[in-house]
Amino acid sequence: MSVSTTISLAKFLTKLKNLLKDFLSQDQILDQEIDRFLYETDATSLFKNQAAMVLLPNNTNEVAKIIQAINIINLEIKEFKQENIFKPEAKNLSTINFVARGAGTGLSGGAIGKESSVIISLARLNKLISYDAFNRTAVVETGLVNAHLSAHTKSQKLHFSPDPSSQEACTIGGNIAENAGGIHCYKHGLTSDQVLGLEIVTAQGQIEYLGEFHAGFKNSRLDLARFFVGSEGTFGIATKALVKLQPIPESFITMQISFDSIAEATKFISAVIKAAFRPTALELIDSGAIEAVKAAYQLNLAPKTKAIVLLELDGNNSEIVEEAKLIREEILINFQILDLKTTQDQNERKFLWKVRKGTVAAFGQIAPFWYLYDAVVPRSKIPEAMREIEKISDKYKLKLATVAHAADGNLHPNFLYDPDKDPEVIERIHQASHEIMQLCIQLGGVLSGEHGIGLEKKEYMTFMFSSQELELMYSIRKIFDPDVISNPDKIFPIRICKEC
Repeated sequence: MSVSTTISLAKFLTKLKNLLKDFLSQDQILDQEIDRFLYETDATSLFKNQAAMVLLPNNTNEVAKIIQAINIINLEIKEFKQENIFKPEAKNLSTINFVARGAGTGLSGGAIGKESSVIISLARLNKLISYDAFNRTAVVETGLVNAHLSAHTKSQKLHFSPDPSSQEACTIGGNIAENAGGIHCYKHGLTSDQVLGLEIVTAQGQIEYLGEFHAGFKNSRLDLARFFVGSEGTFGIATKALVKLQPIPESFITMQISFDSIAEATKFISAVIKAAFRPTALELIDSGAIEAVKAAYQLNLAPKTKAIVLLELDGNNSEIVEEAKLIREEILINFQILDLKTTQDQNERKFLWKVRKGTVAAFGQIAPFWYLYDAVVPRSKIPEAMREIEKISDKYKLKLATVAHAADGNLHPNFLYDPDKDPEVIERIHQASHEIMQLCIQLGGVLSGEHGIGLEKKEYMTFMFSSQELELMYSIRKIFDPDVISNPDKIFPIRICKEC
């Protein structure tokens, strides 16, 4: 962006700020560099850029007024460009866009702005408005932290079932944007399975309702709530949600099974699924991740362990006890295992899960940064995928540790790195990423299981879709946002997203 264009944009941003002051207080408008710095990235840490300002609305009406103000200034920008069509400061001048942000725990660069962006943080829209224990539903503001909803409804023996690893920090709105899943999504489903209705603010600043809400809320004729889930903020901003609550299971059984190879572990996983068991969780941990947690915690793992499967059943106690017995006696007996630990004790359960839930903290003891992939392959292709990913990591001299939601083939390879010790490592990570995504598509998989496309994978969309398919998707996106100002530079490759 040229100096003259920057000056012109600054002028219009000042005009926007003056409009915002009519309904926002000074502490709701953050435009100092130190404030913008705090919002320049998400949990990936690989993508960084400072937005023009960060706004902290208190309610849906303020979100709507913010977007209306942006549209007013954008109209002025368009008029300025038309009147100064031959001037350099007008030619490259961008319209102002907005990016909704929850807790910043995303892993695809989806909530990062740019120089012409306004970050709209939903941190203050964090209320549980109501919940109906009889109908097992809740109405929440989308800035509510995932785990806080379940804490509120625990007394009624109900919980919100999506459980991403970041659930103690991530928000319901972020879950909606990315269609989050988690460790227990195989049995209980993704966020899209739990959303009944949404209150949204459109890119024009209008408040609309999708799906179904309780009495007192306006209903639309067409249920677009599930369609909105997973749109990564490109259709507008969800400010309230009507979500399902699930009963907290009566009981659980956790099984930690150690194998001497990934191949044997994945064969066991396939046998469990083929036999029509439906565990609530079926996680796979590879040797790299095992090495990390062994160094960090005293886990008493069997020698020569190269893969661990965590299998958890929940529900009626007598039923899951019988299921666990059948898994041991009819399936596990056919496999060579190094160790089996089983528990129904909560404290022991937490200890067994440490090998999975403690990985991120353990990675931090090996390297200061880690980059997490989110790709999906058919279950039968997991051994091949993991072998090839290991070859790719060796090729680019990267430290690899992999965990997986193995029941649905959702792989999470992690590269652990230190850019201070290895300045070229980020470039090698991007090169490896390109090959890993190509590999997963070639094996019949998809680009993302639960983390979204965002900035991270948008140029890989052509691995899966033709130009015609991407243009059709983009045209649907423009039905919701004709001027492409709602999180504009995400999901679609630059050559498809002509306005980006």
